[in-house]
Order: sequence, then structure tokens, then C-alpha cells
Amino acid sequence: MIGVYGPGSARDHACLLKLTAEEPSRKVRYYHCGHNAVISREPWSLSVPAGKYCEAAKRAREEGTRLVLITDGELLQTDAVEAFERQGLAVLGPGRHASRVEGSKALMKQLVREAGVPNSESWLMTSAAEAKSFLRDNWSDLDQFVVKTDRLIRDGNHRSMVPESLRESLKDVGEELQALAEAHQDGGLVIERRVSGFETSVHVLWDGSSYVLFPPVRDYKPVLDGDRGPNTNGAAALACGRGFSAALERVLRDRIIEPTLAHLTRTGYGYRGFVYFGVMLTDDGPVLLEINVRPGNPEFVALLGLLASDFQDLIEHAAKGTLHRATIEWHSDKYCGCVFALAEGYPETEEAENTPIDGLAEAVALGRTVTEQVCALPDGRLAVSGGRVAAPVAVAETIEEVKTQVYGALSGIRFKGKHFRGDLGFGIADGLFA
Repeated sequence: MIGVYGPGSARDHACLLKLTAEEPSRKVRYYHCGHNAVISREPWSLSVPAGKYCEAAKRAREEGTRLVLITDGELLQTDAVEAFERQGLAVLGPGRHASRVEGSKALMKQLVREAGVPNSESWLMTSAAEAKSFLRDNWSDLDQFVVKTDRLIRDGNHRSMVPESLRESLKDVGEELQALAEAHQDGGLVIERRVSGFETSVHVLWDGSSYVLFPPVRDYKPVLDGDRGPNTNGAAALACGRGFSAALERVLRDRIIEPTLAHLTRTGYGYRGFVYFGVMLTDDGPVLLEINVRPGNPEFVALLGLLASDFQDLIEHAAKGTLHRATIEWHSDKYCGCVFALAEGYPETEEAENTPIDGLAEAVALGRTVTEQVCALPDGRLAVSGGRVAAPVAVAETIEEVKTQVYGALSGIRFKGKHFRGDLGFGIADGLFA
């Protein structure tokens, strides 16, 4: 049996729908350490105590699970992977040490600089005074900066602040440090020189020696149409099955992917699992912005919709270190997109008032909607429990067809204060989705 362990994210929901749809008789188990009421009702879901990694791992072994997929960034910063491995299970995902590559932006920046990978220039600041002094001395109309927390925190509104003025940047410094304190995280701020261009999420699946490059996908983080407003954890995503152009793919492999993976291996940060490269395509070539040690959410939802070959076969080969033997096919003539229904007040707040939701159960029953922050009321009705609620997913031959299907499905999911990005496909670069 194959298992997935996580808190009930839309990314995990998509993985489970894919695994169960490929072969209905396949034994799949979700070890659910969160509170997603939709996932909890599925026959393949088993609730396990949050933070009790050893209990979850023991239960997985007792049930005959042989491989576990873990994609949650915060879980990967804990001993979860090690707990399952101690029970004799194979795990696709980095252990706690390798996960530091995502857990500290300063470490990630150091590693990619050592690897010779083009990256955005950055500085680690350990105090508000130091950060504000740097910004006052260096900010100009032609030279602007992004403010990021060094340590990984869940609050998407505070993972990366993109100020538009010096005054705003100085305000962001205090907010970022406060977010770190509220998340009980040590560390300072990374001030990064702002890079202009087209941003894309580059995903690979790595078995420690060989890797598979996934098709191009764009993540929409700002909450408002036209990429305006504060950042969310990800409001929508759109992927293209045709893959990168031959020229761009070669540059990404030669300048970003392969030097990075080789250096991670040399420095003891190698692992088997997914690697996410946040890349800005500039006039001078691709520039690396960040690395995550798991697939994006919701980007991976869109990518999975384009996978034509067997997902379980792919992840099993990756976990065994035999990825070169896997058969991988994509729906090369199609696009896949998803858009989250967002809660009132999000992303300024992650809090929710358990607002009842109409139409979600019907949307989920069709098998084309993934869920995230959904709870159940005492009477059994589904309700909003956080910022990102549910995302319809559509696969079609044109972006317009994808939009028609996604927004049609979104109209059927109804709750007070619902809002969403209405411009899926905005800013798509011809060079990326050619």
C-alpha cells in the first residue's frame, strides 16, 4: 500500500485523487494530521494525531504501507521523515537536514552562490535597525528590494513582502520580524535585490542522481487581479503540457537545475523527492529566486492534471533511485488550471468564522475540486476554516476553455465573503507557454 502523510492541503488532495483515479482498486492511505473535513470523510483517509510522527509511522507499518509521500514544507522541517524510516518504510521527501535548504533562505542563498547559479543578490539582516539602515542607504527608483523572513513560516502574507516604496519597505521590516516572533521562529530577514521579468515555478522530481523536469507552470500569489495586492500562499495556478521551449529548457537545465542538484549532493543536502525552483526569466537569462524541497501548492495541482502516465509508478521509481526507468508522459496538447475560492479577509488574516459553504460537496463529488481549509459544523455542513478553501481544477486544449470550466465550477461554491482571482492566464509569457 502507498501512503501520503500531511495536514490536508489541496496539493495532497490532488495527489490522492490522482492515485485513486489511476486504478480504483489500488490501496492508498492518507495519514491525515490536519482538520480538512472533506478529506476526513474519504474512505482512504485515516486521522492521526498532529505532531505524533512515531504514532503515524507505526500505524502505517502495521497497515502494510511500504512507501510514504510527504509534501508539506513544515512537516519536512520536523522528524517526520525519520520517524517513518525508523519503521522500515521508504519515504519520498527530504529528511530534516536536507529540508534546511528551504527552512533557511540564507542557507539556500549561500549554497546557490557556491554552485555558481545566477541568483538575486541578497543580504542577511539580524535586526530591524540593520535592515532599515540598509534600505535607507540603498533604495532608489532604479534599485529596489524584497523583504523576506529567513526562516520558513506558514503565513503567506509574510513569506515575501514586495514593497513599492522606501516607506513601505521600512514598515515591512517590522511586520516581518513580528511574523517571525508570532511563529516562534528565530532568525532575521533576508533583503533581496528586486529582479524584473517573468516569474515561473520550475519543478523537478529527483532520485538523488537523476531527475525529471515537469512542464512550465505559473503560480498567482497576489490576491488581486493583475498581480496586485498582498501575497497569498497561492491563489491560482496554470500549467502547459507542451513543456518549455527547447532553448529555455536547455538554459534552465545547464544554469539552474543541474549545478544546484550537483552542489546539494556535494554538500550533504541531497535527497529523493521534489525540488521547486522559483525562477525569474529576465532579459539576461533565468535568475534563481528560491528553492523549496517539495512541490508548490497550488502549482502541483495543475501539473498533476497534465500527467498522462502513472503517478504511483513515477514516485515509486524516485523513492527507489530508479527514476531513469520510469515511463513519463504528459498531455502535451492541453493546459491545466485551478483557482482557489478564498475566505473573507484573506490574506490579511488567516482567521475564519466557520462560515457555512453551499455547493462544495457536490463539486467534490465530481472529482475535479480540491480542498484545503474546510471544517464541519455540528450539523454536518461544510464550513470555511481558513484562507484558502477549495479550488476547482480543469484540463482543456485552450486557456479560455480552462477558465470557462474553472470559473463555472467556482460559481457553484458559495459562502459569505468568497473572493478569488478572476484573471487566470494573466501575464502568461509567450516564451514560456509557447
